[in-house]
Amino acid sequence: MLTAKVMLLGDMGVGKTSILYRLVYDRFEGQYKSTLGVEVLSHDVALAPGNGSEPMRLVLWDTDGDFGTQIFDTVYVTGASAAIIVSDITRPQTITRMIELVHGFETRFPGRPYKALVNKIDLPEAAGSAGRIGELAKSSLKLVSAKTGDGIAESFAELTETIRRRQL
Repeated sequence: MLTAKVMLLGDMGVGKTSILYRLVYDRFEGQYKSTLGVEVLSHDVALAPGNGSEPMRLVLWDTDGDFGTQIFDTVYVTGASAAIIVSDITRPQTITRMIELVHGFETRFPGRPYKALVNKIDLPEAAGSAGRIGELAKSSLKLVSAKTGDGIAESFAELTETIRRRQL
């Protein structure tokens, strides 16, 4: 089975762990627990039918939000095939940080795919909070909710297809 290392990046409290738990366990934890260092999970993603491929195993590295853009100076990112970069739609500063992390990832890993996930779209405060999101390529951007599951599986499936297509 093919495997790919995928980094989850973003500020503290944006929902990186909640997104992973929704993807891997199909559940939402209502209690916030800060990730210390890195938590590693794996998840098998079936690729689109017709390309004759077996599923791909994603090794998902859920990082501590305290790293900020200095995450690119750590050993954690070594060998990354792709990234999921997360922000919280109700906290505009996390969108600014997401954009900084996208630029950092593009610099550190030119040509590697990423998805910019704007989380918590289920919250009432989400309306009208999109601000700077337009700076990101539409193909890389997805509005999601870890609580309801909206957009989570599709985002990872799209990223997995891109990893497979680029043979990363």
